[in-house]
Amino acid sequence: MRVREAKLTAPDDGFTMLEITFVVLVIGILAAIALAAYHGSSGRAQDAACRANQRVLESAIPMYAAETSGTVYPDTIQDLAPYVRNDWTKIAICPSDGTSLTYDPVTHDISCPNHP
Repeated sequence: MRVREAKLTAPDDGFTMLEITFVVLVIGILAAIALAAYHGSSGRAQDAACRANQRVLESAIPMYAAETSGTVYPDTIQDLAPYVRNDWTKIAICPSDGTSLTYDPVTHDISCPNHP
């Protein structure tokens, strides 16, 4: 019985243009998905940070009132600065665009024009 020798072929010298195009296309699609997910999550994080800042300031209102015999409430949002442990300049603004939070002295509510 005679054994045939198999022909050995030389390995490919590189990728074809079609393979490279496909890889670039897949990477582009993955990058677009990642950027869309990042954009959405960073916006939600800024919203959550703004609401947290509002809660910090709202929790300072009873501390202010307790220190002033419990019947006097702050007139402006700046009156709450000594009762906030964090950096006042960062707490009193919205993280998304830097607008100032507002204080209503009648209802004692802290609000943001961007996140009512």
